[in-house]
Amino acid sequence: MRRALAGRATRRNVVRGGAAAGAGLALAGSGRRGFQTVGAQGTPAGTPAAFGRDASIVSWGFGLTNPLSTARAEAFQAANPSIAIEFVPELDDQKILTAAASDTLPDLLWIDRVDMASWAQRGVVAPLDQYVQSSGLNLADYYEAGVAESTYEGQLYGLPGGMDVRALYVNLDALNEIGVDGMTLDTSDWDLLADLGEQLVQRDGDRITRWGFDTKLQAGYLWLWGLGNGGTFFNEDGTEATYNNEQVVDALQWGVEAYERQGGYQDYEAVASTWQGDEQFARGQVAMTMYESWMLGILASVAPDLNFAVLPIRQRGSGPDGPPVSFAAGRSWSIPQGANDPEAAWHFISQMHTLDTWLIGAQARKEAAQAEGGNYIPALTAHIEADRRQIEELYDPISENVDAAVRLFPELLAASTNRPNSAFPASAQLEDTMTEVGILPALRGETTAEDALTQANDDAQEAVEEFL
Repeated sequence: MRRALAGRATRRNVVRGGAAAGAGLALAGSGRRGFQTVGAQGTPAGTPAAFGRDASIVSWGFGLTNPLSTARAEAFQAANPSIAIEFVPELDDQKILTAAASDTLPDLLWIDRVDMASWAQRGVVAPLDQYVQSSGLNLADYYEAGVAESTYEGQLYGLPGGMDVRALYVNLDALNEIGVDGMTLDTSDWDLLADLGEQLVQRDGDRITRWGFDTKLQAGYLWLWGLGNGGTFFNEDGTEATYNNEQVVDALQWGVEAYERQGGYQDYEAVASTWQGDEQFARGQVAMTMYESWMLGILASVAPDLNFAVLPIRQRGSGPDGPPVSFAAGRSWSIPQGANDPEAAWHFISQMHTLDTWLIGAQARKEAAQAEGGNYIPALTAHIEADRRQIEELYDPISENVDAAVRLFPELLAASTNRPNSAFPASAQLEDTMTEVGILPALRGETTAEDALTQANDDAQEAVEEFL
């Protein structure tokens, strides 16, 4: 059940700028090899001074697979010709563990923040606080959720370099067909969302051709729905799991019933098995769905004329202007314990995260989109000002609804929390337990929501106690 940290050649990872296949890619002062230059390059103004000595560093997990990554890496090289850097995009847990055991870890790791506590507790990654302090980097420039998820026991172990956030995508034409104005939808009324899901399902005989409402509970979104229902998953001091508290059970039961009203989870699995490339919403195969922010880029390229809106889910019962609820995720740069050249590694991290470097990458992303005849959608960088400047200076309006979504995501990030399990070294086990023991048996009708979450809670408690 354990997922790889990176390196899976899926549409999701390519869109998110994650891993890439292939051998290591090198950047060195004598020239650049292994990738094509895209977009605007040059030494960013106002960035740290060039590194003062020759150095050679290796990065694992970061692929030069998109203009945002490539242009920033080239800007770093232009400003620091004395540093040779090799990018090895492939990364998974076993590779890290094997290298840690043999003292062959690289200088840089580009890792999923949900795993940060695990690697910090194992002693794989080193605290970055001394580098942050000496360089004058201001963590207040970053979204709080990204910094918090990179922190373990009061120390910072990674600098966030990308974010995503979750919201509700609604097909406005589909809602209009049943007499509902999607732009005025009260997303704090979860019973209404379930009602609409039932009405939006389309069938051709016994075959479902369009699913109504995908809650994404089966994809880890119970964290969102549980929190939005006023629930908790752990007590305040992190010593007890609370997966089966009343509000979380109620949220899962709501989700079970929402699927049952559309035909049941087995019908959902059948129709979902026909979806390809995360394009089911773009192709009208689901009318309302929870999804990450990067879905907007798919819509802009696959279905630019789709009449849709992106709406924040709001705390249950809080009203149409109630507080939004979501969780953020993404990756951070870390320096392993025992890195050969941590100073050069930090210089790379700090320069890749300057405002100017981010804007160089954003400009390259825009130019690449335009060259392909597509629309530029800003990426969420984890840097608050960079996200604002992308929208204000580089983004060209596309449509009222797309423009609103572009503006919504940074606002939603500022209000978002993290997956509660990310604070624990056993984060992966806690998530797998939630899904495999708690959510799926309830969705499949094998047991009740309460019984499933009680069993999941018992298993989660064992995982928590391993690290007390």
